[in-house]
Amino acid sequence: MNIQQIYTRRNSKVQNYAQPIIYEWEDVISQVLDVPVHNYPLYAKILNRLRTNMSIKVPFIDTFRFVINGRDSEIPMNSKHIIPCIIDFFENKEQLPEFYAKHSNNRVVLVSSPFDYHYLKNNNCPLRVELFPYSLPDKYAITGIPLKKHFDIVLTGRQDPLLYSFFKEYVKKHPQVSYVKRGKYLDNDERKTMDYYLNGKENLGPLNSRDDFMSLQSQGRITLYGVQGYDMATMGFYHMTPHFLEIIACGCHVLMHYPTDSNGIDPEFYEFGRFSPSIETYKEFELAMDRALSTDVDMIMYSSYLKQHYTSNRVKQLKCLLKDIY
Repeated sequence: MNIQQIYTRRNSKVQNYAQPIIYEWEDVISQVLDVPVHNYPLYAKILNRLRTNMSIKVPFIDTFRFVINGRDSEIPMNSKHIIPCIIDFFENKEQLPEFYAKHSNNRVVLVSSPFDYHYLKNNNCPLRVELFPYSLPDKYAITGIPLKKHFDIVLTGRQDPLLYSFFKEYVKKHPQVSYVKRGKYLDNDERKTMDYYLNGKENLGPLNSRDDFMSLQSQGRITLYGVQGYDMATMGFYHMTPHFLEIIACGCHVLMHYPTDSNGIDPEFYEFGRFSPSIETYKEFELAMDRALSTDVDMIMYSSYLKQHYTSNRVKQLKCLLKDIY
């Protein structure tokens, strides 16, 4: 197979500040492979809405597309010329036959999580499944320019419940620490569009774009990160999210919470232990926070680490992988 075009949904009206990373990945794929990016075709939208079983074998060229949810069922996309990459996958064993049927004509199905890749392999997936791991768009590559840190702690996006409980206790005991978080009060708010506040007093406004998101995150010395599914209801799936790579690119110390047993496939793949142990107690959290506040990030190590995870490198690996698929 040889990717000849990319289908995108970037003109969708339902978006948030995190979703555009998908479009950034698409842009890098397009640049590295020198292929065009096209909007998801109207005919596919119509056929899918009608739920028709028409056997339409288009597109006629090998086409890459990201699929945001493993439960998405788009009949026209079950084609030998489609290369789907599944971003969010939470299909339990009873749902796997339906998933297999949705992709029965795809010559290869890519998944973004090492956890999901092993899960499908361990369940004897009849499809050809390959790993196309989360990456960091090259535009965020670490440069030699020092990042200015204005705040001690910056929390963006969804928070790990355990780490957040420790954070609340820590800032109450250390009122001199500056912190930025979504919502005015320490009780966390799940809404991603709420304004961010400095120490619950100064309103810094919302994060309306990727630039806002990355700019704010890079101004913090420390942040928190928990694996999706660890202490959260995601049906036994333990996923790393690309926000971890964004945190490293922003030059933040990161205090982490993640599985270290057989469920820790993503943490092992992304070498979480190089940045933080999995913090399980408040005492561990307090010691790690005190240490992070008094030391600088090793940006040389951070830069070296990210080189293997830039999207351009992933695309080169994908190109080699697809050569063996006919």
